[in-house]
Amino acid sequence: MLSRLYPILILCFLCSCSVFKGQNIKNNKIETLLTYLNGEGEGKGRLGINQNQYLFGFEAFLKDQKDWILAASIPLHGEEIIRLQNLKVAESDESYDEGLELRIERGLSEYLRSKKQSPEVGHLFLKELRQLMRFVLHKKLGVKVICAESECRMGESTYQVKVTGQQINLIKKLNSDYEIEYVASSLTDSIFKRSNIFLHSKNKSSSAPPLLSLELFWK
Repeated sequence: MLSRLYPILILCFLCSCSVFKGQNIKNNKIETLLTYLNGEGEGKGRLGINQNQYLFGFEAFLKDQKDWILAASIPLHGEEIIRLQNLKVAESDESYDEGLELRIERGLSEYLRSKKQSPEVGHLFLKELRQLMRFVLHKKLGVKVICAESECRMGESTYQVKVTGQQINLIKKLNSDYEIEYVASSLTDSIFKRSNIFLHSKNKSSSAPPLLSLELFWK
């Protein structure tokens, strides 16, 4: 009897999971969807800078309820860390003299110089990455976020919000040529299981890949 029921139970389980993970979130309030954004935990990740790709395992956490740390274990490179300090405040004078931040800034700057574009975009990206993680972790940090139908404000930062059937996109202008985008998808019962951060051209008609992509797949 159990042998007959087992395939049925497995099928029911898979169907229930697929129904939940494939749910249409478009009718949810933005404030509700923001509670599912994830900035802490562990999983697998991928960093792409121009044509260079790095795969890694990671652990991310909020140290002392203010510093966001992502420790990435990159094959052949060892452990490298992104450390965004004191996210409780809007501005920080931190410099990036080592770690994964330096790899990101150098990679972006070198590529942009080769294209005769401003290398400052690399530094701007890291500043906006800090603001973006403040947004993702705003509840735990005690930072106020106010949302309307298609945008959210956090202090001086404004994010355009797009909600489709399966994901939520947060977009912010970086400069006249580039924008930073955060995409959360694969909603489970408590979190979005995938977080993607992109730096790309504002020219949506361009077929070029993002200048930078940081993809995090949470366990």
